[in-house]
Amino acid sequence: MEVTKEGIVTTEFVGTVKVVSFLSGRIREEREVFKALEELGQYIEANPGSKVLINLKSIEYLSSAGLGLLVGLLKKSRKTGGQFKLCSLQETIYELFEVMRLTKIFEIFENQNEALKAFNT
Repeated sequence: MEVTKEGIVTTEFVGTVKVVSFLSGRIREEREVFKALEELGQYIEANPGSKVLINLKSIEYLSSAGLGLLVGLLKKSRKTGGQFKLCSLQETIYELFEVMRLTKIFEIFENQNEALKAFNT
């Protein structure tokens, strides 16, 4: 399992699943979060059928632009036959997803282990 750290983002492969985690997610780092999500979009396009898990445990704030990027990644993943899941959302972020009805389109798991198991079923 190789872990790559770039700024506030860590990326690792757990089996065939690319796991992206953020070390911090405050407003001042939002630009770095966006950059990481855009790079993830390029990865999804270049690797059809990829399995991607985004661990949002450290994200304390997510703007509408950030939500839009996540929806875009989900669409790219579905278009290329991949799987895309989210895990470890803080309560305020999960409530935002509920209000926006995004819990109906995203597969969201309580923790990373549960999400990883779901890729194998």
